[in-house]
Amino acid sequence: MAAMYQTTRSKRAPLALLGVSLVFAPLLSGCGSNTDIDLRREISRLQEELKKKDGDLAAQFSTISELNKQLLAARSIKPEDLDKLFYPEKLTFDSLTGGENYDGKPGDDGVTVYIRPIDRDGDVVKVAGDIRIELFDLSRATDNLIGRYDIPLDAARKLWYGKIGTYHYTVKCPWLHGPPPGDEITIRATFRDFLTQRVLTAQTVVTVKLPPTTQPK
Repeated sequence: MAAMYQTTRSKRAPLALLGVSLVFAPLLSGCGSNTDIDLRREISRLQEELKKKDGDLAAQFSTISELNKQLLAARSIKPEDLDKLFYPEKLTFDSLTGGENYDGKPGDDGVTVYIRPIDRDGDVVKVAGDIRIELFDLSRATDNLIGRYDIPLDAARKLWYGKIGTYHYTVKCPWLHGPPPGDEITIRATFRDFLTQRVLTAQTVVTVKLPPTTQPK
């Protein structure tokens, strides 16, 4: 009898599950259908946005490419044309170059570098370019580069001083890692002329005033 009851119950269970499935199937089908439509709409919207952005990006690349062509054409300078231009042929330091106290406390807080682009006639010329200043403490056996300062073209133009008797770029170079152990600092300046792309370098040594606690022995 028990075995017969279990058999009958086991036959009814699948039928009950089938009934439940039939009841909820349309609901589930409807949910799936709505979700699928929403996803397709979202995908279509994203594809349209991506297409528009691709178009904008292509237009920007076209503009940049045209500007680069114009720039290259402008820089196509023949050797004989250089004789007609004023451009720097060497780089020099102004005598003001040296250690400087920025905070008013004992000891220099860095080095201020005054550089002057000089043309073939020995005159200072105001020309656009990129500047790099490197500071070395040669009292160190290794790792003697104690600071590097890169000034791009747009920032460099703001550092030009062109008053009576003062024609130079002024670059302030504060210590990056505190005062150096040595009081003699080697300065190397690099200037890349924007028009001719020539690279000019100059080097000098200055003595700085160190705080009392870091005075070399």
